[in-house]
Amino acid sequence: MLLKQLLESPVASSNLVVFDPFGTIDRESLVKEVIGLANARTEGPRNILFGVNPGAMNGESVIGIPDSAVGDLKRAHRLVSAQVEPLLELAFIFDRINGKLVGALEIGGCDYGPYFLAQDLSDELRRGACWLREERELREVPRHELLNGHSSPVEDDAVVLLPEDVSFSIGFNDDPDCEFIEVDVPDTSDPPFPAQDEAGSETRKSSNLTQAIKDTVNTVTTRILKIAQPGDDASAQVAEAANKHFFYEDRAVKLEFCIRNECDVDAADLSIELGFPRLAGFDIADRICLSPFDKRTDAEIKAMGYPEVKHREDSIMVRSTVGLLPAEKTQALLGTSLRVAVGPRALGRKVATQYIVRGPDGRRLSEGRLKVRLGQKPGDTSGERTAVQNLDGE
Repeated sequence: MLLKQLLESPVASSNLVVFDPFGTIDRESLVKEVIGLANARTEGPRNILFGVNPGAMNGESVIGIPDSAVGDLKRAHRLVSAQVEPLLELAFIFDRINGKLVGALEIGGCDYGPYFLAQDLSDELRRGACWLREERELREVPRHELLNGHSSPVEDDAVVLLPEDVSFSIGFNDDPDCEFIEVDVPDTSDPPFPAQDEAGSETRKSSNLTQAIKDTVNTVTTRILKIAQPGDDASAQVAEAANKHFFYEDRAVKLEFCIRNECDVDAADLSIELGFPRLAGFDIADRICLSPFDKRTDAEIKAMGYPEVKHREDSIMVRSTVGLLPAEKTQALLGTSLRVAVGPRALGRKVATQYIVRGPDGRRLSEGRLKVRLGQKPGDTSGERTAVQNLDGE
């Protein structure tokens, strides 16, 4: 019934956009439309309709979509969920009208805007970009021009501009003045590095992991590994997921950071960049590794605030945002701990990372350098060498 009602709605309104069934749906256009509708000044859910000719919205000229496209649209749903902040309630609805399959992406929960692009999507579509749907027009707007999602523009409110000499400090744990820490590495068995395992690590990893698991009592990981049988691809995938969950959640180093606003005015929409070097035996998880038994949704995991992590040939880039940082206050920099894997070759090394704090306009507001020693390597002084990743080339 809902899809039939949508066919009677105005084309390209602030609540409804109809995708041309004869064109190609690219991810950039889809993400822009979702953000634009979420920010629209209207009430209730908004929809993107697929399989209908926008030039004949009377229910008699339904073009339809092939059954095989259902999977593609569901994958697009997951893509959009990961690309938009804050979280939206997204759901695909399908129905047959006049014997043809029609689908709609329903966008709900649009009460916590403004909504914006959570990460770089292309050279043109960069993190922080924001769009607004106004009936037939979709236009890019600065975030500060919007209040809560579909509210009126902030034309009557004075926009707080940060002074030129604003400064921020980033440190470890809850001390923004702490620029160096030494961390214990709770497990020296080989971590599940994605692409730079050391020679022979698989053999050592197997024995070390087995022993580590024997030391745990009734963990989910233990139960999963017991059901994994050699030669079974599905079981092997379950075992791999369990392995990563066990390591990154129980054995990896977890770094905590904080940020202090040195200015006497509130700051909002800050972006943070941390650059780590690529070293043998050192890695950072690009996501929270779930147990195969964990039934939380992608949206629930994203809400935990794990930062964006990108692995490059010479560096590991960590990026995050800060929504609001009150004047002269200190708060956690990331929503959750940064999972850092340390193998034998990195034990005892001192790693330095440069950080940059940028304003909503991309202006570099503050920068500095932090250092962390990754445990101790007995009898080895090579840990005094410091590896640094410089962000100046970014």
